[in-house]
Amino acid sequence: MTNPNCPICFGLGWVCENHPHLPWTREARGCQCGAGMPCECNQAGVDEPDVSQVIEKPDPLG
Repeated sequence: MTNPNCPICFGLGWVCENHPHLPWTREARGCQCGAGMPCECNQAGVDEPDVSQVIEKPDPLG
């Protein structure tokens, strides 16, 4: 289960694969230059990480 108080991913449960010390988000202090990977706090399992918070709404501007 994802730690909502994680100081690395800020509760998202995902980090940038290239910069695992940054949350995988477009918001400030985040990074999406690489693929997302589960944060160390996201211990749902190696085969089935918690993806419930990853789904993003499509950008209406494309």
